[in-house]
Amino acid sequence: MTIRSMTTWPRRLLMLALLCVVLIGCGGPHGQPVNPTTAKDVLKTFLQAWQDGKKAEDLKPAIIGADREWNAGKKLAAFEILPDEANQGTRLNMSVNLTLKDDKGAESKSTVKYAVSTAPVVTVLRDDD
Repeated sequence: MTIRSMTTWPRRLLMLALLCVVLIGCGGPHGQPVNPTTAKDVLKTFLQAWQDGKKAEDLKPAIIGADREWNAGKKLAAFEILPDEANQGTRLNMSVNLTLKDDKGAESKSTVKYAVSTAPVVTVLRDDD
């Protein structure tokens, strides 16, 4: 065995150990698993606040949320949370039928998706924002 092969072997072992640490430390989701029951309640609270004429900021700090149409001043006349949902580990994706009114009273209906996280921070974000 040569001197070079003796010094290369420990270096390779060290590089392999560092690679393992990086892969373990950087892999996977960093948030906590979503609680589906809580997520559904949070989305209902979020949408009910909009329907009641509140602002998204009124829900802080308990719920951090945003919806571009809410921010644009549209009124939420009605909503229906649909039964289809997708648990993405750290968030729950849910579809909602929305009935919106603009400032002239014209109604529009659409189905949108929201992503809700319950930990470490409770958040509601419209999926297409």
